[in-house]
This record gives sequence, C-alpha cells and structure tokens, in this order.
Amino acid sequence: MVGKMASVDKIPAPLNLHTIKRGVCNADVEVDVHILKSVDSTNTWLLDRENLPPVTLCAAEHQTVGRGRRGKVWHSPRSGVTFSIAFKRPEPVAWFGGVSLLVGSVLCDSLRSVGVADALVKWPNDVLVHDAKLAGILVESRTTNAMAETLLVLGMGVNYQRGEEACLIDQASTDLAAQCDPETLPDRSALIADIATRLVAVVSEDIPQAVNRLAGRWADYDALAGISVVAAVGKERIYGTARGIDGEGSLQIETMDGIRALNSADVTVRRDI
Repeated sequence: MVGKMASVDKIPAPLNLHTIKRGVCNADVEVDVHILKSVDSTNTWLLDRENLPPVTLCAAEHQTVGRGRRGKVWHSPRSGVTFSIAFKRPEPVAWFGGVSLLVGSVLCDSLRSVGVADALVKWPNDVLVHDAKLAGILVESRTTNAMAETLLVLGMGVNYQRGEEACLIDQASTDLAAQCDPETLPDRSALIADIATRLVAVVSEDIPQAVNRLAGRWADYDALAGISVVAAVGKERIYGTARGIDGEGSLQIETMDGIRALNSADVTVRRDI
C-alpha cells in the first residue's frame, strides 16, 4: 500500500488569491501573484508576458496543454496544484544548471511538512513516493529583449486528486489525497504559498553555490541512490548504478568503465536484473 487513502469525493476550495499573497508576504522579495481559471500552460503564460516584475507567480485551476520535460504531456486535472514562478535575473542561462534539483528539494521539504514523509527526487525533475510520481518540474527560460536578462520560469505540478485523469498517466503515480489523512490534506492555496516562499529563498541565493551545497546532502532526497539504471543520452545507452550528484548537479553513474557524469539524460530504473 502506498500512503494513506483519503476521500476524493470532497471538491477542494477554489484557489484563493488572498491566501497565496498572504502566504508569500514573508518571502525575501515581493511576489506578484496571478490566478487563472484555465490556461494552456502556466509556464507559457509567463514566458509570453513582457515587463514582468522581478518575481511573478501564476497558478491555474486547470491547464489545457500542460507540458513536461522533453515535450512530454503533463496531465493536469482540475483542482490540482499547478503553478509556475518567473524570476528576472541578470545571469546567463548557463548559470542555472541544476536548478531543477533545487526545486525538487524544496518540493520535498514542503510536502514532508504536510505529512508526505517519503517524498524523494528522481533526478532531474520528478518527485516520487515509493516509485510513484507525485509531482513534476519543468524549467524553462528566455532572454528578455530590453536588458538581456534571463527570465527563468520554474513550473510545478503536484497531483492533488487525480480522479479519472489517473488512467492517462503513463507511469505509476500517486496524489496528495492518497498520501495524507483526510484531516491533514493541505489547502491548495496554502501549499502553493509555502512552496513559493521556500523557493524564493533558495533561488534568491547564488545558484551554483546552492547546487553545490545540495550535492552534500543529496542523500536526503535521492530516489535513485544505489539503484541500477539505464540513461539514454541521444542514441547512447549507459548502464550502471546511480551514485548521487556532483557539485554541478550532474548525475553520477558508476559503470564498468568508471564514473560517468550526466547533466542531461532520460534515466529509467533497470527492471531486467
């Protein structure tokens, strides 16, 4: 059994702008908050906006064209926890390597605070509970025209109550309704505010230094630790054992020829051994 079953009959309260704004008021910087009833993608909505303030959060009751990493579809049921945060930064895009791992660690910390004790990060952008996907992360960016700044957009989707959408997900999945007791199932707006506040604090730091520090405690979050995996890099297949991350956030795979460090790959757990 994965987690604790909560009733999925109760319709969650609508996302509340005041609750989110109040929740992020203690963030290191002011966060501009928008709530949409429906949108193709919260990431796209932010990427298409001009003249955004330094930090902008966009949450949606429903995404019609949710996107995952490498163009995969992210199924976003109504009444989910789907939002993105955009940061305007002066650094180049290359400076943000490993940022998805920082987001994953923040998601785990927030989810653990509401009772999901076994939340872990599957490198580079999924949050799992006992090998079932609970949340996904999509990091995108563009260079703004005026100041040659980077608009860094961090998108997150947490399964809240999947309902019939569960049959559309092409991997083992779970949701907060299954992982929390009915009495402790968090309010969606409060959860978004908590994740956003934690994330602003982390992303406001020096990102390379933050990733380097995370590498030292990655064992606290690592869903792949010591597991036999296969990594697809283009047409190449790399077989070995996952050995954490290095100081730049690259996955370390122990192969017969030594350690391979991968900064981008599709990684799956080997089931044939």
